[in-house]
Amino acid sequence: MKRNSLTALAVLVLVAGAALIVWRIVGRPAEAVHFHPSPSPAVAAAKCTAEVKLITTWPGGFQGEAKITNTGTAPINDWYVQWNVPLEAKINQSWNGTWMQSGPSVMIHAEKWNKVLKPGATEVAGFKGDAKEAPTIADVYCG
Repeated sequence: MKRNSLTALAVLVLVAGAALIVWRIVGRPAEAVHFHPSPSPAVAAAKCTAEVKLITTWPGGFQGEAKITNTGTAPINDWYVQWNVPLEAKINQSWNGTWMQSGPSVMIHAEKWNKVLKPGATEVAGFKGDAKEAPTIADVYCG
């Protein structure tokens, strides 16, 4: 038991000594340096409104449109409209925008030719899809 205690004490002394040596060689931690960058000019946030609605439905399918309007004072580059549909609804075609879908989340974003939405301007993209029943549309976002 004494041998274990002496070994532990020796290790403690060695570690403390090594820490003291490092402290003296390296020195104390430097005072915190505070960097105060110049404020950068604010970038206008994109402001928009969006509406997604069904235009027509038929047994097993639907057609709709996604409309975005730039309500801000700066152009919106690479605009998008995003919304949610029931899991069983699947988009399979779009025009005036490129569509993508992951589960219930659907997004239509700008094409190369219509990617800049000027202040006050509106773009309308159409889409078609498959579903047993007309899907409900929820949680519409734009940017």
